[in-house]
Amino acid sequence: MKRLFTTLIICANISLLNAQVGIGTNTPNASAMLEVSATDKGILFPRMTSVQRTSIASPASGLYVFDTNTSSLWYYNGSIWINTVSEASTGDVKSGFQAADHSGWIKLDGRAVSTLTANQQAVAISLGFTTNLPDATTAYLVQDNGTMGATSGSNTTTLTQANLPNVNFTGTAAAAGDHAHATDPAAVSSSSDGNHNHVTDPASVSTSSGGAHTHSLNIVDKDDGNFSNSPGQYPTGDAGKYNGNDHYVSTESDGTHNHTVDIPATTSTTTGAHTHVVDIPSTTSSTNGSHAHSVSVASGGSAAPVDISPKSLTVNMFVYLGQ
Repeated sequence: MKRLFTTLIICANISLLNAQVGIGTNTPNASAMLEVSATDKGILFPRMTSVQRTSIASPASGLYVFDTNTSSLWYYNGSIWINTVSEASTGDVKSGFQAADHSGWIKLDGRAVSTLTANQQAVAISLGFTTNLPDATTAYLVQDNGTMGATSGSNTTTLTQANLPNVNFTGTAAAAGDHAHATDPAAVSSSSDGNHNHVTDPASVSTSSGGAHTHSLNIVDKDDGNFSNSPGQYPTGDAGKYNGNDHYVSTESDGTHNHTVDIPATTSTTTGAHTHVVDIPSTTSSTNGSHAHSVSVASGGSAAPVDISPKSLTVNMFVYLGQ
């Protein structure tokens, strides 16, 4: 106890004489009010949890504490606590493989600002985020003089005809030489032209031959002693018979024969309005020499959007808001 008291008196005297304190050294650096010198020991700052650290009332600017939750040294810069491990300023953006918030770095997932701590809300509002944080999902960082934290654009685009190469897709079919085309129109009906009739004139026909037959003649005696079938003629053949003043004879049978009959032209009756089916015969066009046909070639596309996002490394994006 005596030794400790003596040490305190010596330190107090040094402080009064030189306004400097040296621990482990009798010659502290001229620029330091306190210099601790050692080769096997260090300075141990006050240790506390994050809740205890952020609960310090009116922390002085430059106050240092060791946070046991983050296992790092923090200091208060007059506005917020700064993690010396990150050495970041509020509003800094980084990418990382961390899955969640850490050491004052807040994931840019579009969450409501009201879900942050009071200090983080104040910083977010100072950066212009009054309602929600930006959502960096599938977004790429760009400096385009736009509104800070705004997301816009798309990772796909749809080409229009104006975006296609300036080429002509029209052409001609191969010439096949002289050729013709056959056309067979379908049968059609004539128009109905009202009541009318048709004239029919059948051709002459012959009667059927009905076998052998004869024809009868009645020959009259003229009392001049001569017998005749007609004036100046005597009946011929063996069929003539003498029967007194009157004479009757029959002609010979001339065998099978027929008679020609000419059927006269007739006119049909008028049977009311009607039509007639007309079958137009198949025709073939003339050959006009070798020729070609114009052809329009379709692109075959379906206007599917084109993915224009570059090859990427998947990470999470964070903004430093402190704690």
